[in-house]
Order: sequence, then C-alpha cells, then structure tokens
Amino acid sequence: MKYTLHIKLVNCFLLVVLYVTTIACSSKRDDETLRFFHLGNIEMKKGNDVEAIRYYNEAVRLDPTYPDAYNNRGIAYIKYGDYQKAIADFSNALRFASDYHEAMFNRAQAYDKAGQLDNSLADLNKLSEVYKDSAKVFLSRGGVLAAKNDFVKALPDYNRAIQLSPKLTEAYVNRGVVNYNLHYFPEAEADFKKAIELDNKQDFAYNNLAQIYIRKQDYKQANELLEKAITLSPHQPYYLNNRGFVKMQTGYIEEGLADIKQSILANPKNGWAYRNLGVYYILTKNYADALTNLQKAQQLTSGIELIHYYIGQAYNGLGNKTEACKEWELSKNLGDTEAESVLKANCS
Repeated sequence: MKYTLHIKLVNCFLLVVLYVTTIACSSKRDDETLRFFHLGNIEMKKGNDVEAIRYYNEAVRLDPTYPDAYNNRGIAYIKYGDYQKAIADFSNALRFASDYHEAMFNRAQAYDKAGQLDNSLADLNKLSEVYKDSAKVFLSRGGVLAAKNDFVKALPDYNRAIQLSPKLTEAYVNRGVVNYNLHYFPEAEADFKKAIELDNKQDFAYNNLAQIYIRKQDYKQANELLEKAITLSPHQPYYLNNRGFVKMQTGYIEEGLADIKQSILANPKNGWAYRNLGVYYILTKNYADALTNLQKAQQLTSGIELIHYYIGQAYNGLGNKTEACKEWELSKNLGDTEAESVLKANCS
C-alpha cells in the first residue's frame, strides 16, 4: 500500500508585520513627559523593550491621558509578549483619542496574537472602511480570516493587498496558503514561486511550495525545497516534520523518524507531527503504536488531512475491520480519494 501525505499549511505561517507607529507629540505636553516618551522610543528602537516600558510608564504617570505613550507602550508589550497589557494600552489610547487609527490597527494585531480573532476582525473591519487603499489592513484582515479557517473570505483580502502593493511578499505567501486550503493548487504554486522570486530568503515559501510537490509525489523536488527552508530556519519544527515525511516516502524511514522526533521535541503540541509518527508505525507494521499516535494527533489538532484514512489503516492492521471501515467512510466523506479503493476492497 502506498501512503500519500498531503501536508496542511499551518496558520502560524500566516505572518503580518507589526507596524510601529509613533504619532507626533502634542506641544501641550510638558518637557518632562516628552523626555520620558522620547527615551522610551530610543530604547524600543534598540530592542530594549523592558527599558522602553519603564520610560513609557513614567510618561503615563506624568500624563495619564497621553495616547501616544499608551500606544507605544502597547507596542513594547507586544514585542515583550504580554498581549493583554498591550490590548489595554491600545484601548486607553483610543479612549483618549477615538480617531487614533494606528492604535486600533496595533490593537487588532494584539488581539490576533492573543487568539481573540473576533475582536481583531472587528477592529480591522472598521479600519478597512477608513483605509480602503491600505495593503497592510487587507493583509492583516486576510490573516485573521485565514486563522478562522474562513479561506473564501480571506482570498479577496489578499487579492486586494496584492493589487495595492504588488511586491508585498507576505501577501503572496499567505494567499498561497489560502489557495492551497481551497484546493486551488496551481494558483498556490504560482503564489509561492512569486514570493521566492521577490525574496529568495522566504523560508515559509520554500516549505509551502514543497507541499505542492509532495502532492505531485515529486519527492526529490520537495526535499530540495525543504532543505532550503531548513537552511534558512534550522530549528523550525514544521519544516523538520515535513522533511521527515518526504524521507519516509523515499525509503529513508529511520532518517524520517529522526526528523519527526526532533519536530515533536521542538513543538510537542503539533498534531501533524504525531500523525506522521503514526504513519511511520503503519509503515513498520506497529499498528498499536500507530493508533495511539494518530488518536493523539486528532486530539491535538483539528482538521488534519487523511487522519481518518490512517486511523482506518491502523485499525485494519489490528484486525478490527469494523472500526477500520467506519474511519475509511469518514475519510471518503471528507473527500479523501485514498479511502475509496480501500473501502471498495475491504468493506461491503
């Protein structure tokens, strides 16, 4: 039996740039407040987020109605990884300046990073009415919609971002992910190739383009692309997991297992890696361990491609044809053509 794996492109690849916006200070602010504000800006430019926050704290203490200080402290909190404090700061900036659109954009980014996608979308919807010609707004909203698995709505936003900014590499990468998930594979391939043409350091694009070649079972080309991605980002667990699958498909099963284990070590919550581990155990006819890992994959991550097909294979290997047929039927209903032949051959 040939095992074909179609890797789902993960939403963590749907990256947007955080635009650091510093609004010109009001002349009404006293010199001491402005001094702390500017010191905070200097430290943030240096990447000293903790020091920047300390200076912004002083600016806010001296003037609790200073929207720029709240906005920039919010940016520092995002960089520091404290998204809830960032959201609170951007909300305060908007409380004291309701038309502070930069703060609203930054709050949308913070909501996104905090996993509050509906709140992020609400802010971006408002901004899209104000900035109809802003590629960054449509790029960001496309990312949020894609993170919500609303790929149909995300696609027009990426189209608009590219129309407004034809050299926006991130838009091509992200639109490619959306096209892939919509099964528009030629369009996805063209997008990933365009992203690489614009920036040959785009590790995301190399990895994503490799998925197209995996679908074509062109594992040689897929491996070359994954090697480029891993060279650019050696410890990215998704790339290692994908390379592990390709190695298994080309007969290097134990080398593939090593990549998959390294991927799991780097990210123990990646269901796709456990799915691949399950495939390894199917290939080595250890069906009990295959079933354990495939079920764990299902618990960790929803919507994994071919998961029911492989669970069916594990059950079949264990001699439980009833459960195998149930899983293959689920797989077929999800559109997995791989399940059709095994259903016909094994289940009446």
